[in-house]
This record gives sequence, C-alpha cells and structure tokens, in this order.
Amino acid sequence: MRQMEENMVVQQFLDRVCKQVRTRQMHPEIREELLGHIEERAELLILKGLPEELAVQDAVKQMGDPGDIGKSLHLAHRPQLDWKLLIMLALFLIIGLVGMLSVYYADERYSVSLVERKLFYFGIGVLFLIGFYFLDYRKLKQYSAPVFIFIVILMAISLVYGQLHDIRTNYINIGHMGVNIITFSLIPLLLALAGMKPASQWGRWETVLNILYRGVLPVVLYSISGSIIYTYIYVIGFLVLTWRTSKSLKQFAMISTLPFAGLAIFLCTRTDHLLFRWREFTNPSAKEMWYMGNNADAIQAAGWFGQGFGQVTPKIPYVLYDNVFPYLIYCFGWLFGIVIGVLILLFLVRLWNISTVHKDPYGKHIAAALIVVFGFRLLWPLLMGLGILPRVTLEPPFFSYSGMNQILDMAAVGLLLSIYRRKNMIPSEVGEAAPMKVA
Repeated sequence: MRQMEENMVVQQFLDRVCKQVRTRQMHPEIREELLGHIEERAELLILKGLPEELAVQDAVKQMGDPGDIGKSLHLAHRPQLDWKLLIMLALFLIIGLVGMLSVYYADERYSVSLVERKLFYFGIGVLFLIGFYFLDYRKLKQYSAPVFIFIVILMAISLVYGQLHDIRTNYINIGHMGVNIITFSLIPLLLALAGMKPASQWGRWETVLNILYRGVLPVVLYSISGSIIYTYIYVIGFLVLTWRTSKSLKQFAMISTLPFAGLAIFLCTRTDHLLFRWREFTNPSAKEMWYMGNNADAIQAAGWFGQGFGQVTPKIPYVLYDNVFPYLIYCFGWLFGIVIGVLILLFLVRLWNISTVHKDPYGKHIAAALIVVFGFRLLWPLLMGLGILPRVTLEPPFFSYSGMNQILDMAAVGLLLSIYRRKNMIPSEVGEAAPMKVA
C-alpha cells in the first residue's frame, strides 16, 4: 500500500485534528499516532476486499469527527497548573509569616522592619515563582555548564573575600543585601548538574574529569566553609543524579568513590565538633547542652494546643531560623506540629510524583534534585527540633525568615510548576507514545 500520509483525505483529516491542538510540538506525535490507527483500519478493510482508495476513505470515516478528536486532544495536551503543590506552598508561607509575626509581638527586640523585610522578600519570591512557572524550563538546560562554573567561582570568592558588616563570613554583598553564597549555592549547583551531560555518555578521561570537577571540587569548597550538612546534602544530590544517569553499577561505584572519600576526610577533621554535637544530642538536659535542652523544654510545655500566639520565646535560640519549628509547636501545640509534619511529607510526595509522571528526563532530574534539597532542609530541622536528629545549622525553607534564600526557594517551586505545566505538552520518545483513544 502506498504511503498513507500522501493521501489527500488523510492529510485533510490530520490537518483538521491538529488545527484544534494549540500545543504545536505535539503535532508530529499526534499525526504519527492517528496515522497508525488509520493504517491499521485500512489494512483490515483491504483484506475484506475493498479497493485501497475506498478502504482509506472508510478508515478515516471510522476515526470519527476530526474536530471532536482535536478538541479532546487539546484538552489532554494543554498547560496544567499543579494546584496541590501551589496550595501546600501557600500554607507553608502563611505558617512562616504567622510564626514571624508571633515572634515580633512576643519580643520587643524585633522592630517592624523585620516584618517589612519578610514581606519584601515574599513579594520578590512570588514574582520569581510566576516568572519560572511561565518559563519553558527546557531552555535552562543549555546554560547548565556556565551556571555550574559561575556558582563554583562565587563560592571560591566568598570563601576568600566574603564579609558582612566588616566581619569575615561567607557572605557577598549585593547592594544593601548580604547573600550567604554557601547556602545559596546548593540549589543552583544541583540544578546545573541535572542539565549537564549524563554519566552514561562519559568517556574514560571524561569520567575522571567530571568526578573531580562535579564531585570533588564542590565538596572541597563546602568543606572549607565548615558546613557539614551542606557538604553532605551536595554529596547525596550528586550521587542521586549520577545514579539516575549512569550506565552501570560499576560506573556508579567508581564515580561515587572520590566524593565519598572527600566527605570522609572532611568529617575526620571535625571530630571534636561532631563529638560535641553527639553529646548534646544524647544528653540535652546537661547544663552545657542548653540548645537542645531549651527546645525540648519548650516542646514539652506546649501541650496539644500550645501557649498561644505572640508568646514570649522560652529561651529558644534562633527562632526565626533553625528553630522555627520548636517555636511554632510551643505557640500552637503538638497537634499543629503533627499537621506541619504531614504537610511536609505530602509536599515531598508531590515532588516525587512530578519526577515519575513526566516524560522528559531533564524534568525528572530537576525534580529529583529538589527532592533531595527540600527533603533535607524541611525534615532535618523538624526532627532536630523534636530531638530526633542532632543539631545542625540548617534553615527550613518557606517557614524561616530566610531572606534571599526564600526568593531562590520560591523560584525552585516555580520551576517545578513549569515542569508539571508541560507534562502533557512534551512529545514522547520514539516508541513510548501513549495510545490515543479514538472513536
């Protein structure tokens, strides 16, 4: 049988269907799929004795009205908003704002500028979230390597020249704002890794170079900064992305050796610090372990419904940062703490769903990287506040004061929304197209 796509009747049918579908990048896949259905039906009619031309015309008629088919396909491939993810983000931000207002009313040391700055960063974060939602995330892939290089250079500069208010720190001043590059760098680095050449395509020497460049160099920089937890999160994120793109278990084992060795060496140089944190964790009631002990006392005093909005903090340190969860539980109770924990788990499950339902490998890798980042940054402070995990310096996103990191976190959620928005707008790989329902 001659080429079906050259038949005028078939061409007109496919054109009328695709005219209804606004997602143009799906047109080739739609045409190919519908063409396959027409060919199957035409072949059956030819076997029944119909001439080829009549068989093709009847096969097209059996497909149904092209306008109706096109409208149904348009609905299937139109942009979608992940309302569940957006609602959970809104709840996180509202809880964080209420907690900050409670601190402001409870402690006269905080001025109204605290609220103003929080709202300022919130407003900028919303703009970034909207911008990344409408941005086609696939366009960012081509900038992955330059972004990785740029962030690594910024980390090195902050470690050598960083300061804030004439004090030596890892901050870089941008206008009137100081940005902690070490905490700020984690999401851009892992997102850049998600878009770089996959491990399965590395040659022998390319593998060595990438292990040193992508794996060891950031670990060294995080180690120099003294941040154990950020070093650990980066290593886990690097290994997750490498595992997803490696061609064999042997290659993955080889790639993971040096980053793990760098992490182990760094931990060996911090044994005194680690032992202190362990003693604090195992014996929070000791006088010198006031940090964990005060958190435990506050949570025990909370009760099921808490002490109420605007209560004076019972010696909880860093209530706007690392210990926002213990303070929220103290004010609003154990039941409120359970609600927060459930919301966090649902948020992470939602990220996992995005990483599994999407067709595009790049979108899957972005979601996987953000699961690692948000998983650690949400669960560790919560479990740390409850005394289940040792103390680290790690601010939970969305809930804490954050500043510039809040803008970055909301931009990352906007990127996730962009991925979900296009989950039905990206053509499948050859042989993976889902079957279409026709009349």
